[in-house]
Amino acid sequence: METLLNSLLSVAGVVLLGWIAGRSKIIKEENDHGFNVFILNFSLPILLFITTATANPHELLDLKMGGAFIIALMGMYFLTFALNRIVFKRSLQRSAETAFVCGYPNTAFLGIPLLTSLIGMQAMLPIVVSNIVVGVLMIPTTLILIELGIVGESGVDLKQITLRVIKNPLIFMPILGIIISSFQLPVPKVIASSATLIGGTTSGISLFTLGLIISRFKIHLSTIVVVNIFLKNIIHPLLMMGIVKIFGISGLLAKELVILCAMPTAITSTIFSVSFDIDPQENVSSTIIGTIMSLLTLFIFMYWLHF
Repeated sequence: METLLNSLLSVAGVVLLGWIAGRSKIIKEENDHGFNVFILNFSLPILLFITTATANPHELLDLKMGGAFIIALMGMYFLTFALNRIVFKRSLQRSAETAFVCGYPNTAFLGIPLLTSLIGMQAMLPIVVSNIVVGVLMIPTTLILIELGIVGESGVDLKQITLRVIKNPLIFMPILGIIISSFQLPVPKVIASSATLIGGTTSGISLFTLGLIISRFKIHLSTIVVVNIFLKNIIHPLLMMGIVKIFGISGLLAKELVILCAMPTAITSTIFSVSFDIDPQENVSSTIIGTIMSLLTLFIFMYWLHF
């Protein structure tokens, strides 16, 4: 209990520091982008690379774990998409963006610092697998649905979307690591040391940046926002609980998979929302309120699972 509380409070403390830096204008808003670029293009991809490259290939290519993530992440995605299309009668692109908000857990900005502080670097393998599922399946699906909604079926450029996905460092770096691990190729010490140094900055900077992002937006509470938070913070981990039982996954790994799905919405989903101008206020509010509420919901799930 004490270890869990200390970990959550440590995470909250760094987020609070980022929020103070943003609200007090110590860090100007125009500088926020640099933090995001560093995390998404350098520290996080490099961390994913060195984790996969030095991992046991049998653990890395665990079909049960991969299957559980595919069903849990894409299952929540399509459940939310159907709910928005059928019940709330929303457009294709709005439904796709909301599904992205509810299906994409913040495994990087929040999952890495929280879980590595609790169980060490072994927590990285499931995080890597979840990010690959998001990058290879969820992001392309979202891009296709959004473009279908905007320009119609004839205007979707599948080649461009495929290239966009392949060129993403969050995709090709862990895949490169998987190839190195699978063939048991050695990583030169200089590269491993440099990668460890850069990758090691991910947790602290991610949490600090999360605080900056929270400080920049005004929140707006609506029915959709409440539904989004309920689906992401409560239904998603419950869904994964059922899946790990069906797949026969147990022990610490099962607990970690559930907790990763209990993470609030990933910041990347809000970047999509702002970039495509699809309900940015609503989706940013879902992310901010959901992140704040997750301090309580994560504690409940971790206490329930005896983490």
